[in-house]
Amino acid sequence: MPSLMAQQMTITFSDIDRNVYKSEILQAAQLGIVQGFPDGTFRPNQPVTREQAVSMIVDAINTLTPVDLKATPTAPVRPFTDIDSSRWSAAKISWAQWNIWPAGTPTGKFRPTDNITRAEMVSFLRRAAERIKINLGRSPALTPTQKPLQFSDVSGFNQQLTLQMSAYCRVASPVNEKENKFAPNQPANRDYAAAAIIRTLNCVKNDNK
Repeated sequence: MPSLMAQQMTITFSDIDRNVYKSEILQAAQLGIVQGFPDGTFRPNQPVTREQAVSMIVDAINTLTPVDLKATPTAPVRPFTDIDSSRWSAAKISWAQWNIWPAGTPTGKFRPTDNITRAEMVSFLRRAAERIKINLGRSPALTPTQKPLQFSDVSGFNQQLTLQMSAYCRVASPVNEKENKFAPNQPANRDYAAAAIIRTLNCVKNDNK
């Protein structure tokens, strides 16, 4: 977990003053879940890759319940064929594979450098929330906090997913918090990813069932 000194540091970024997710970006940075760039920017509109998303989510889980990246899997897993053990994200992806079950592909690949879609991000976060609750000795059921949103551009699995996760502290929310489109297949940008993670953490903290 981030040290007390790290939590007390004042973090600012030069390019998020007018971003709708500014507060949540700063919360995520204070927790060490996201970082900025050497030039002082956050680059909120930059897409997040699948391995970056897993890395951020595992770090987020670690703020509420310890994550042991060296732990032996408690369930049988088939390692992804495109994740070499020397890859920077390998340990986190491996841990996530048997704890939050991020989906690979029929070919057994994780596609780490592909951009994660907004729907995939929310799906990962749903499973992360369930994992945290289990680790805390609670029911994995996610208790709705508000009325679900009916997005105009989702159907099938994405509709079920966004209905549930929009009712869970608005983890699933409209693009830039405007109108009624979720854009499930568009890349999840760094600003939304940070906000969705923070909303998930805050919701889990208050979900005592």
